[in-house]
Amino acid sequence: MLRLLTAGESHGKTLLALIDGFPAGLKIDAEAINRDL
Repeated sequence: MLRLLTAGESHGKTLLALIDGFPAGLKIDAEAINRDL
């Protein structure tokens, strides 16, 4: 089960997202995520 927590302002300079529940060792492609944002 994944849990998503967010903080900050949606139209501000920074929005924080914490994603909990990923399996250990899962590779994350930060560049792909940044392209989608």
